[in-house]
Amino acid sequence: MLRSLLLLLFIASTASAQIVPAPQNVELDSAHSITGDSIRCETLEFKDQVDAFVAALEKLGAKNVTITTDPALNPVVVFARDSSLPPAGYSINSNDNQLTINAASSQGAAHAAASLLQTVTLENGEITWPSMTIDDHPDCSYRSFMVDMGRNPHSPATLRRIVDMMWFYKVNYLQLHLTDDQLFSWPSKAFPKLYRSRAGWEWDDFVALESYSQARGVTIIPELEAPGHSGILRREYPEIFGNTSTDLATKPKAQRGLETLLAELLSVFKATPFIHIGGDEASGVPMNDQRDLINRLNTFLNAKGKRTLVWEGPHLGEGKHKVAENVVHMNWRTVDFPAQQMLDAGYEIVNAAWNPLYVVDHYPRTMFTAVDVERCYNWDIQSFGHIDHRFSTYENPHRTKTAEGILGFCMPWWEGREENVIPLCLPRLAAVASAAWNREGERNFADYKNRQKQTLPILEKIADYKLPETPFADPESQKDNVAYRAKVTPSDGASQPHFGPQRLTNGFPDRFDHFLGFPTQPKPLEILIELKSPSAVGRIVIYERAIGTSHEIYELHVSPDGKTFAKIGSAQKGSRGEKNHVVHSFPVREIRFIKIVTQGCHGLTFPSFSRLSEVMAFAE
Repeated sequence: MLRSLLLLLFIASTASAQIVPAPQNVELDSAHSITGDSIRCETLEFKDQVDAFVAALEKLGAKNVTITTDPALNPVVVFARDSSLPPAGYSINSNDNQLTINAASSQGAAHAAASLLQTVTLENGEITWPSMTIDDHPDCSYRSFMVDMGRNPHSPATLRRIVDMMWFYKVNYLQLHLTDDQLFSWPSKAFPKLYRSRAGWEWDDFVALESYSQARGVTIIPELEAPGHSGILRREYPEIFGNTSTDLATKPKAQRGLETLLAELLSVFKATPFIHIGGDEASGVPMNDQRDLINRLNTFLNAKGKRTLVWEGPHLGEGKHKVAENVVHMNWRTVDFPAQQMLDAGYEIVNAAWNPLYVVDHYPRTMFTAVDVERCYNWDIQSFGHIDHRFSTYENPHRTKTAEGILGFCMPWWEGREENVIPLCLPRLAAVASAAWNREGERNFADYKNRQKQTLPILEKIADYKLPETPFADPESQKDNVAYRAKVTPSDGASQPHFGPQRLTNGFPDRFDHFLGFPTQPKPLEILIELKSPSAVGRIVIYERAIGTSHEIYELHVSPDGKTFAKIGSAQKGSRGEKNHVVHSFPVREIRFIKIVTQGCHGLTFPSFSRLSEVMAFAE
């Protein structure tokens, strides 16, 4: 089955490059192809990248692939170094029956390998590529994905799959949020009581992940959160880190303890140019003390040859209490320290804005917040928006005067469970990564969706992971429900992955099986359900993502033709009572369309999201 898909991919690629992100410049020769099974690496600098490339080819079904240094063997692919190319750039050139890859760095070689993997076809173990010329490099130097390992465990196997995903879509930084109030995932040797065994990691696991990621062009940035989110530090070692966050920010012994932990991280994550030290949400700590701690830790890290990253935290300081200008700020909500103010103050920044970048599974319960894929694809490096309609940047995102000084993006996966990270984040990350790699070449969402769909089976094979499909209930159990598997079309946000609109008619009323609709403010979201055929309906049951007193506010309309609608019900606070659904009964009539006009789920995180889980329709 995979070989057939790859053959179709090859046929399609002779007409257009099925590569995500789209290369800056690409030419394909549909009349010629290149076949062979020998790979030559002209520089030891790229050996790890070539090894990873060959391992991926073997997962795709390639047989008898050899790596050689002998040009007489007529290798089909040659990896060579060209220092004149951009640092993360690469080129691919066809000559007779050979593809020559040139790159200035191992990261560029890894990016080239990702493009080759997306354009390869295998038939009976034989490797074939289209004849092609590619000249490619990223628009943004900083393209990052963050995994929160400070709330829920994420295993080494899952992190390797995440690295495969990032390699495939050319995302170059993996930030590991290793520490928080709930979980300390770093197995410290100096402070062993900090580590929690449920994290599932040993020291050597991180060493292995560093090697695995470097071979695939992904650099790990470790994060040690301070002075906020530091409860475990202070609880387990109060004699070192103090009893309060202010103690942690101000005591010399605490400073030395933090430096010891940072030195441990540096001993494993050697390739990174950055170390993240948190710096946000330090409630109760005077802002000057927060900024002074950042500066002291920055001095320590600079002496080790590293740059410091912090979250948007304390306001801009003055004089000796101003954070050093070589500290890179991740701007995530543009409230305490707006992005333009950061740039004006001389800082380089990373765009980590809630809309469209945050993907949150609000700890400790499963309650997702994330916008749709199309909004991710339309990411604008100068735009900093929020998903909470109570913020001014919800309707009017903060916009910087220039992109200069904005390094790129970070997509954070906050608080979530391991089983949800890839289904929720892969489609979104691929879309943002495409925008950050080649904004001018990525302007057509429909074309992008096709390329991403065509190449996804290759990634799934390499990562040994298949994205889950929308589940559907047993048809026999839904024989009286005329809305079962009906087509669902929202007025906005249809490209919501995993928790998409089809969840509303899949036959499962479970509150964890819901459509994550956005936006519902200030204009309500309209959800149109088209029944398979005109049907006599006198009862519609709408299930909600019900927790406590949460409630969806909506109106319910029906129509025989999709043009003229009649309102037959509504829901407000208290409508569902203690149940997780509202029953709307009315005189039986023939209908074809059901329309829900929702103002979102209130009393549960952000009301700008709808969290309806199922719509069922019956004759009586």
